Amino acid sequence: MTKVLTFKVEIEGLEDKIWRKIEITDRRTVADLAYTILATFDSLAYHLYNIKYKDNIYDSWVSVEDNPNYEELTNAVITKLSSINLKENDTMEMEYDYGSTTTFKITYLGFSEFKKGNGMHYPYIIDGAGSGMIDDITSDELKDVVDNIDKIGESNYSVLCIDGRHTKTYDYRKFDLKKNNLHVRRNFYKIKYGYEVGE
Repeated sequence: MTKVLTFKVEIEGLEDKIWRKIEITDRRTVADLAYTILATFDSLAYHLYNIKYKDNIYDSWVSVEDNPNYEELTNAVITKLSSINLKENDTMEMEYDYGSTTTFKITYLGFSEFKKGNGMHYPYIIDGAGSGMIDDITSDELKDVVDNIDKIGESNYSVLCIDGRHTKTYDYRKFDLKKNNLHVRRNFYKIKYGYEVGE
């Protein structure tokens, strides 16, 4: 029986300001959960990531040459969520960009039964707050940006859009659930292709 898993994902240090609740089926991989996180938090998705759960590190790229401790890694791309035996309220941690790391806290909230005919519905964002992350800065640096926006009441911080050609003003206070789901739907498979097939 396919299950729909629900996760709450928060940016470390900004748990009350930038977070999402995500639904994804247990037939998806750990990597697919990571791609959903990167899409919903508006990442450019061009750095490596890993997800730590219990004693396992599910990595975006398992290579002997790139990581001398490869025997400690599990390939996130081939590991189904159904195989990792999640228990309600279990927590995971995702690190994205090992140079300027953004850290996500992931809490498994439970599951519901998958309803036939809803295959294209998932992954889906059911709730959230905050517009997302900024690539190439740490979680702590993002907190400084957010604190400055709260202090002066506006944003003077520009970020590159996912198309790589345009910039936009980053204001974490702007979150639109419907637009975010459209963004996830539009970018999930692009991100998946970029990590698993493209360069």
